[in-house]
Amino acid sequence: MELPALTSQIKMKISGLFNRPFAQPFTRILSGLKQFWHSLNFAQRCYVTATLLLLIETVLMLDLGPWFLGLMSVLVLTGLVSEFWPRFLHVWHSLPGKALILLFYAVVANFALGNAAGMVNEVTGVAASSLPYSHNFAILLSLPGWFFITSLLMLLLAQVAMPFYLLLLLLLKPFGIHALWHPPHYRFVFTTALVRWFWSIALLIQLLMLGAFTGVGSDSSAFTSGLYEGFFAADEKVQKKVIDTGILPTPAEDSTASTASGAVSDAVTEELDNSDGSFGVHITRDGETSNLASMPVREMKDRAERYHSLQQSMLAYFIYVYESDSRSRCQHTEGSKVVELNDYEILEVLKDDSIPLGYSYSVKRCISPAFGQ
Repeated sequence: MELPALTSQIKMKISGLFNRPFAQPFTRILSGLKQFWHSLNFAQRCYVTATLLLLIETVLMLDLGPWFLGLMSVLVLTGLVSEFWPRFLHVWHSLPGKALILLFYAVVANFALGNAAGMVNEVTGVAASSLPYSHNFAILLSLPGWFFITSLLMLLLAQVAMPFYLLLLLLLKPFGIHALWHPPHYRFVFTTALVRWFWSIALLIQLLMLGAFTGVGSDSSAFTSGLYEGFFAADEKVQKKVIDTGILPTPAEDSTASTASGAVSDAVTEELDNSDGSFGVHITRDGETSNLASMPVREMKDRAERYHSLQQSMLAYFIYVYESDSRSRCQHTEGSKVVELNDYEILEVLKDDSIPLGYSYSVKRCISPAFGQ
């Protein structure tokens, strides 16, 4: 038998299976699902796929690890970008929208310049205006933090505005106005907005955890550093409250009670020292608590300090290698490098392995042939 004839017979048999009475409901369900899928746009398909993956993981009680949560976050982020990028372009092409966007970025740039100047001053002890190239490099080092803070602000604004948008959709639905900023063929407006709100909250949590994991969240600005320092302070406050409410021994009348109380106090205090408070999302299933996205507060603080130390080390290396000069008209210590602050002062940079950053900075008087001793 020839291959085309065999293929046609197989197709006829498969279609015959689906046309049988017991298979007709299944066929109708598949047809309905296919029609539903094709009626959605790209962003809605991303939301549906991420939601189905989350439901499968939750129902089957699977523990697929952080990569699975990252996959869902990427799907949702792709859907959000595909939806809001045309809106951003529409606002950008209008004069008031362009002015508002430029004002926002001007404010962010001003804070970034101030933050970078403070970083240079913290490392060298002099004003950043005396080290322009290092100031620019500090701005580049601050870019991840400011990308983080702008994304966080946008997600926070979305969380604030979304309930009002949902309420507005409910109020306008009886009048036949079921969509705002959407074409007429856009389906499931309210449901999509509700799912988008849910996933925006999940993305906000993921962004906070990413900032905590990398340490960038506590170093980008006063806003986020205050936010993470609030977590650290809350953890210390909880531990202090536990100690003040009975962990430490209280005066007792007899020595036996005092000894027992001291033993209990030592045991509980040791347990407290060995346990860390945890920031994140915790899910309890059948009495067992699993961490969806969490991190000990003490580890968050350590990561933030390491990230800040890495920034300072990179800046100190840049100042020594690129900003400072090995030869100068002013006298300086052998083996050191110099940045001339003005006609009368120099910043001497010297390698010193005994200090954390590896470089020491000192402001000295310029002794040159013009001024002498």
